[in-house]
Amino acid sequence: MMHTVESVEPKIIEIVEELTEDWDVDLDGGVGPATTMIGDIGFASIDFIQLVVAIEGAYKQKLGFQDLLMQNGAYVDDLSVRQIATFVSGRLNGAAPAPAPAAAPVKAAAPAAVVTSVPEGERVTPEKLARFRASIARRTLSGDDKPKNPPALFVLSPPRSGSTLLRVILAGSSKLFGPPELHLLPYATMGDRLKALSGEHTEHLLDGTVRALMQLHGWEAEQARAFVSRCEQENMSTKEFYRLLQEPLKGEKLLVDKTPSYVIDVDILKRIEVDFENSLFIHLLRHPCGMIRSYEESKLQRLMPMVQESSFGARELAELTWLTAQLNTLEFAKQVPKERWLTLRYEDIVCSPEASIRQICNFAKIPYEDAMINPYEEMDQRMTDGVDNASKMSGDLKFHLHNAINPEAAVRWKQFYTDGILGAQTLEIARSLGY
Repeated sequence: MMHTVESVEPKIIEIVEELTEDWDVDLDGGVGPATTMIGDIGFASIDFIQLVVAIEGAYKQKLGFQDLLMQNGAYVDDLSVRQIATFVSGRLNGAAPAPAPAAAPVKAAAPAAVVTSVPEGERVTPEKLARFRASIARRTLSGDDKPKNPPALFVLSPPRSGSTLLRVILAGSSKLFGPPELHLLPYATMGDRLKALSGEHTEHLLDGTVRALMQLHGWEAEQARAFVSRCEQENMSTKEFYRLLQEPLKGEKLLVDKTPSYVIDVDILKRIEVDFENSLFIHLLRHPCGMIRSYEESKLQRLMPMVQESSFGARELAELTWLTAQLNTLEFAKQVPKERWLTLRYEDIVCSPEASIRQICNFAKIPYEDAMINPYEEMDQRMTDGVDNASKMSGDLKFHLHNAINPEAAVRWKQFYTDGILGAQTLEIARSLGY
């Protein structure tokens, strides 16, 4: 069956209207082919993700929207309904999408000039690092006299380091249970967690535990949410809640927790050894410039639940987050036996995925499975769909824009930066890690 632009357009319009039905948008004649998502409707980046997820859900097919939303290494300024329909019809027909019509052109970003240095006032220094670390909300985390929980596998990385991709890869193993970000370790109790994450920009971070329970027990969202709510009302310890997640696995699967905020405080990392028996750790690395560029694009600074308001710019904040994460992780690594520690580079995962996955399997003593190398298949089993919809998945929402592991992601930052933007300590740590 051929999908023409004209046959796809009404479905795109329907989806856009459903997504924006509660918005205060006044369009003469309503949404039409020439309507633009940003200029006319006011879309933000998360709205594009929700649109992508809805379109792929309607057609039950991954379409690789990254190819539409990015040109010359940067995101396009706007898109019309006709352009989206043209892209979708092309992908549904198994061909590369036809060029968007001249009637509603995309203003593609020109190739950016590579930034080779930054003003001294914007460079990360030891003084800025000290100020940043002082701004991190500290947690009082004391142990208890109850037995340790069974082993788990923790992915340790700052945000924008490829941990969502790695988590979904791991979730393809029959021996691993890899739910979305759990956000449990920084909090002594479930009540503390609820209080800390109930803000406008962080409330969705509460959903990882709900989605995990849905998968473990076959529950609907309401039942899983009610269970978590009871745990919060009882102020259950997060250690006990971890055990509730591990018990249904019956020792046949290893729980995976990848929550990037853990590495922002070394005391959180140290709690793992106190609460769990012989856990495994994957230290996931990414070149600092790659992490910084991704962090800036995602405007992630407002989504970090443990970083209080600061005067740092986005680039400074990203570098400070990367540097703090590495210093904390390297300090923590000193107390973990080498056989329980694996250092892995994001660049190797996207450029040599099978070799990297086999390395993980050997480390965790689990069999390699072909499903692991295809992270965009069996999406429900990999829990990329969120609780209510995928646009609220706890993790990297840009995961939904892709349909395959892309090796170009390893070096795309080089179109924008050189390591000349980095502070001296960041450069030193990066080189010690092999960059």
